[in-house]
Amino acid sequence: MTEHKDDLDIERNLKILCESDNPYEFEITNFENEKGRKLHSKYNSELFASLMEQKGLIRVNGYRCSVKKFGLDVFNSGGWIKYISDQEKQETELELKIQEKEALELENLKLQKEAAEHKKSMRSLETQISSLTRDNLRLGNWDIRFRWLIAVITFLIGFIVEYLIGN
Repeated sequence: MTEHKDDLDIERNLKILCESDNPYEFEITNFENEKGRKLHSKYNSELFASLMEQKGLIRVNGYRCSVKKFGLDVFNSGGWIKYISDQEKQETELELKIQEKEALELENLKLQKEAAEHKKSMRSLETQISSLTRDNLRLGNWDIRFRWLIAVITFLIGFIVEYLIGN
């Protein structure tokens, strides 16, 4: 509640300061409260001026203050309340972007893990293919040898049968 009240007071007094005849030589005792009345003591004026100085809006020199460039920029862009609202909106957007980035990084890690598992399974399958190819070649060689052996034995049997029948 106090922070909101301070924001409203800053909005009001920044406007008074920037619209004054000389925003670079302004007496802090001219600051007003939310009801439009002058702040009732120099102590309150000094505290409020100190608050505005902490926000970077003004520079205080004794009982006088001057608006800083940042203060003019805030005033010209719509005022303190709009500036605070824009800041909160930017922070929210930044948080959303950070959350989205973290989600994407997590998804990226999952995909990298899947890719690593896929490469591992591919290496295993390539090893199996290599082993099966070697076995297939070995069986093919045995098949060729066996067929040659059968052909030679058949030729010899045919030759022997022909020789025995022919005599």
